[in-house]
Amino acid sequence: MACPDHIYNNRNPVERLRARLKEWRAVATRHEKTACSFMGVLCMAAALDWIRC
Repeated sequence: MACPDHIYNNRNPVERLRARLKEWRAVATRHEKTACSFMGVLCMAAALDWIRC
């Protein structure tokens, strides 16, 4: 295996979160101009996803 077991075991939840975040149009198409504002949208989407679960 190319990576340690603890990283490989956590890959599926990370990939599922990434897929849910891509449902947000602003995250999927990266409408934000600066890295800071994009990170803000990404954090907001992740927080709302966490609350919804």
